[in-house]
Amino acid sequence: MNPTISLKKTATLLGVLLTVIYGTAAPVCGASLFSGLVLSQGEQAGAKVVEVYPNSPAGKAGIKVADLVVELNGEKVTKLDDFVTNSHKIDKKVPEVTIKVLRNGKLLNFVIASYSMPVYQLWKVKVVEPPYSTVGGVSLLQYWTEKGNGELLKNQKDMPTAQKLTNCSEAVKDYFFALHYSPTSVDVGLKAADAYKTMGDLYQSEGSVPEAVRSYAVAAEFYNKCSNLTTKEQDLQKILDGLQYVEERLFMLLPEEQSDLNQRTQGSGAAKNEP
Repeated sequence: MNPTISLKKTATLLGVLLTVIYGTAAPVCGASLFSGLVLSQGEQAGAKVVEVYPNSPAGKAGIKVADLVVELNGEKVTKLDDFVTNSHKIDKKVPEVTIKVLRNGKLLNFVIASYSMPVYQLWKVKVVEPPYSTVGGVSLLQYWTEKGNGELLKNQKDMPTAQKLTNCSEAVKDYFFALHYSPTSVDVGLKAADAYKTMGDLYQSEGSVPEAVRSYAVAAEFYNKCSNLTTKEQDLQKILDGLQYVEERLFMLLPEEQSDLNQRTQGSGAAKNEP
């Protein structure tokens, strides 16, 4: 069977299901959101900005010297210690934070972001930029891809499921870093999709249905995106195999959705056959 035709059919069937269960891929760790931002205790309640590096995340967001930070990600900042405590809670765990400052008597809201624009523009996932690295003899694309491969190789050893899930998460993080340098890489995109699929299998083996469903759904979304980046039959066959595998697992975990989908597709077919 032509993999392109089968792929379109499978992707269409999954599309109905994914609108119900799809969740955004989890953000990964990377460079600090608050690097290049220097504060001190202000005379008023809050934390006073005393220096902002021009190309830092805060500088790009529009934060200026003399701004008084009064809120960070919804948490009040009445003194410098509040900012330090709250920033430590969220730093390297999210790709962006909201910050409210008092400037010339006016409250202004900003978003400090440190996510990879190449990854976001193509994959619609907000993940922070890779940490600065210098490698010799290989490209950064190859470096992070091989690092991700190494994390998955660890799972060949006998270890608790929780550790295997951690290894998969680390692999996904590394693949995102690789995609930062080559966002159209189908090979890396497929590796990320396969890693999410493996996470779904691991969660399913533990009986963690919500986590398994979410992992399979993210895998399906990545397979779908890969299908838009290639016309190679070998790639399309891998994508088709991955989508069909995920489809089977999702319908097994969500039989109600399968029944509903069957009714929709049958109803659609009947409507088309009416004279």
